[in-house]
Amino acid sequence: MDHEKDMTESAVDQTLLEPAELDQLKGEVEFLKAELEASRNKFLRLYADFENYKKRMTGELEAAQRNGKFDAVRSLLGMQDDLERALGFAGVKPEDLIPGVKTVLENFSRNLKSLGVEAVPGTGSDFDPRFHEAIAAVEGEDGKVMHVYQQGFKYGDLLIRPARVVVGVGSGIKQEEPRADSQ
Repeated sequence: MDHEKDMTESAVDQTLLEPAELDQLKGEVEFLKAELEASRNKFLRLYADFENYKKRMTGELEAAQRNGKFDAVRSLLGMQDDLERALGFAGVKPEDLIPGVKTVLENFSRNLKSLGVEAVPGTGSDFDPRFHEAIAAVEGEDGKVMHVYQQGFKYGDLLIRPARVVVGVGSGIKQEEPRADSQ
């Protein structure tokens, strides 16, 4: 019965509208349908473009990481060659290896620097817990790095490895031996 009532009200509503008003409303409905379909299509195109952008960015990021690793490995291969040559000369006179090993170390440091890797400040610098790991304290200038047991490195603002250091604590303290795990 409710269905018949809805139909009669609908029929009454249509009879209350003038044909011109009815045509105008139908035109507006068609216009709104077309506008909705255009917005839907625009949304679908934008969504597809965004998905393609995400895939492209993922690929570019992977390529950048791969190229970074490639450049790092390529810069280190020369040192491997130098060390292999040094081992070839090791049987002749071991003391003759010292200049070659120093050269390899200098080349290694230069390669690290070209990759953006820097050494953490060492002996004589202020102790900074962000960059230094104190493994012992000795009598000396308070808060200063007195000795570096293992060099630390950073890449921009990122700490790769803290420097393992001995720190001065002023006068009146006995020298402490480094921890056994520092070797």
